[in-house]
Amino acid sequence: MVSLIKTERMAEMMRSKVIDLQTRRVLVSRIEGSEQQADLTAAPNAAGYGRVRHFRRAVREDWPANPLPIEPAARWLNLSCTSEVRAQVFQVAGCAWRCWYCYVPFNMLSADIKRSAWKSVPELLDLYWAECNRPPIIDLSGGSPDLVPEWITWMMDAIEQADRKSSIYLWSDDNLSSDYLLTGRRELLSRMESYGSGYGRVCCLKGFDPISFSFNTGADPSGFEEQLRILSGYAKSEIDLYLYVTLTSPPRPTDRELVGSFVERLGEIRADLPARTVALRIDEFGAMLPRMNETRRLALDNQWRLMQAWQDCLAAGNVEAVR
Repeated sequence: MVSLIKTERMAEMMRSKVIDLQTRRVLVSRIEGSEQQADLTAAPNAAGYGRVRHFRRAVREDWPANPLPIEPAARWLNLSCTSEVRAQVFQVAGCAWRCWYCYVPFNMLSADIKRSAWKSVPELLDLYWAECNRPPIIDLSGGSPDLVPEWITWMMDAIEQADRKSSIYLWSDDNLSSDYLLTGRRELLSRMESYGSGYGRVCCLKGFDPISFSFNTGADPSGFEEQLRILSGYAKSEIDLYLYVTLTSPPRPTDRELVGSFVERLGEIRADLPARTVALRIDEFGAMLPRMNETRRLALDNQWRLMQAWQDCLAAGNVEAVR
């Protein structure tokens, strides 16, 4: 029997392996030559430590549009209404969870120095400045950037020092596996708030109840409530906050009721959170194929029914699309 991940212990271990506070460096994945490269539509850039991601509003004709980070980036950068944006992605090489549908190979989530390198923010920005036709968005991804919130504030400082704040939109992912911003590092949260709407943070909720959460992450089911507790702390801040939810779970008779209760919970945390949440469609990537089994294939099929339940709940509550 596979043992469940103890999130707090795993997060602390991963953090210790992917950040060097003394030298202000983060362990960044090397994408060039990795298994992940085969899934990319363009070759890795930034000397192999970055990639360009195309965020497209249209997911599929029969799936709700995804306006993230297109809408907040367009507002900051004064772009006209657009269906697609490009982002420069850097990935921290660690994560507390092992989501079966993750597009990153697990060997790039375990702080493996053979598949990564220590990089400071100035070093990463030098690689970014050197790129031709560089994207106007920098996306700090992973792995799990919430393990290293300093990375985000260091990037903010460096962008401002370069006098590039008005021309760069900063975006980061958060899987709500750690509460470092809320406990003992409040000055980092204050720094993010002071940066204003040139920064957006998207938190990915890994399911809609404890069972779907544990199924998706491989972690103890208690992590579901912990995700919501951390989200509640962020929701009280001035950060420009958005959410993803992954609706991957094997079919259960109570699916619709569970999704409805989840939407209500989000609204109780903050009234506008359902409107700031995007149901993230999970596709098959090369990295996840070895992890697939019959139960997970059922979950991929069931996400369509769960998405419809999600949409019905939003419509019943007159919730508008994410903006």
